[in-house]
Amino acid sequence: MGPGIILGLVVWGIVGAITGECVVHKAGAGVFPGLVAGVWAAWPFFHHGRVSRYNFLHPVPRRYKAALKQAFAKVRQIIDEKTYNYGDKWHVSTADTIQRRITATLKFTEEESQGFEGTNLANIRHKTQRVQRLLELDVQFKEEPSDTTVVQFDFRPRVEGVAWYACDSIIAGITNDAEAALGPGTDAGNPADTSLPAPPWWLLGVTGIAIFGLFNDVTTAVFK
Repeated sequence: MGPGIILGLVVWGIVGAITGECVVHKAGAGVFPGLVAGVWAAWPFFHHGRVSRYNFLHPVPRRYKAALKQAFAKVRQIIDEKTYNYGDKWHVSTADTIQRRITATLKFTEEESQGFEGTNLANIRHKTQRVQRLLELDVQFKEEPSDTTVVQFDFRPRVEGVAWYACDSIIAGITNDAEAALGPGTDAGNPADTSLPAPPWWLLGVTGIAIFGLFNDVTTAVFK
């Protein structure tokens, strides 16, 4: 999403300046049209980033050549043996072979940078803050013929502060460890489609308002 934000700001500035200074010759008149143009430029990046994030937190189920009980035991072992920071471990709330489901939560705290503070160069120090992280895990198993099992992971992270990606390495580690323990798997579904859909109605509505306002400004500039 970062490139989308940068591109949106650039387009906002350029379109706003051209509209205000060259089209209607009125200071500030290009702010809203430029903002709408910036949203249009950034929207494809935001959509792609949002869908990619969903696919990361809810990866495609994988099919493994392993019996249900074997797959269940290996995933449970991975979760039980994982340790983070200074001994933070997963708390397993459900591990039921009948329901074919494992649910667990991981809570921990980290130091997050808050920049620098100080009244002079000699007094500048790095400021940090303790923030909390919570990661919820839901693993579901589906038994198939010929000792084959489909395993589906779902993650729900909640983080304090601005580091929204704070749990990403843990998520990647769990899925990679499962793949290593269960052997090479194959996708048992398709990821969410990242192709660009039709523009949302709110964006079309805001664009219509911007065009109408720009038309009025141009008309006023021409006939005044």
